[in-house]
Amino acid sequence: MEELIKNIKQKLLENLANLITFLRLFISIWLLITAWCNPEQIIFMAVLAGLAILTDFLDGKIARELEKMSKFGAALDQLGDKVFVMPSLGILVCKYGWVMNDLNSKLVNFIKALVVLLIFVEFLQLIAWWIFFLGRKLQAQSNYWAKVKTFGAFGVIIIWLILLVLEIEFKRPVIQSWIYLIAFTLIITDILAFAALKTYYQDYVEQTKIDKDIKEKRGKEKKEN
Repeated sequence: MEELIKNIKQKLLENLANLITFLRLFISIWLLITAWCNPEQIIFMAVLAGLAILTDFLDGKIARELEKMSKFGAALDQLGDKVFVMPSLGILVCKYGWVMNDLNSKLVNFIKALVVLLIFVEFLQLIAWWIFFLGRKLQAQSNYWAKVKTFGAFGVIIIWLILLVLEIEFKRPVIQSWIYLIAFTLIITDILAFAALKTYYQDYVEQTKIDKDIKEKRGKEKKEN
């Protein structure tokens, strides 16, 4: 019995980072269901979003501390980020975009367009990453621009939820400067998203060239032998 408990503890420790990433997936789904079924629970949604972002920080830190980084964990982390970011932004635009209707309509529509663009590029990046990764053309870890872009998207979600809490729960009017901050952050995040997508493509091309050179070299060695 003691041996069994010891083995269970060891397995949990080895997979702790992945379990935290899996928790982010669950929290993200919980957040989306809450937004769809109980859109008035803004404070609870903000808490869930904060917890999801916290797990993104913790899983990587724990994996590095325990030296348990793996391709599966990196792939799961990528999936967890996308499951949180893309639907959350979509819900904010579809369910809560009306909160900003008292503001300049051109600015509101500009923000919505930026969000849709970001969701589209995020979707392309997810598909590209998985195709390239499964084809062994990319490393498991995301590139630098993708990581920075993810933090930008997190910032947009948190700022938007804070504004919703102030507007709905505390009956405070939305401050125009905060909307400009959301717009500015979205612009930077969209640019970073394109940079990340381009980097993935460049890595894929470079790795394809390396694989081709290795294949040609082996073919020559085979002929010589």
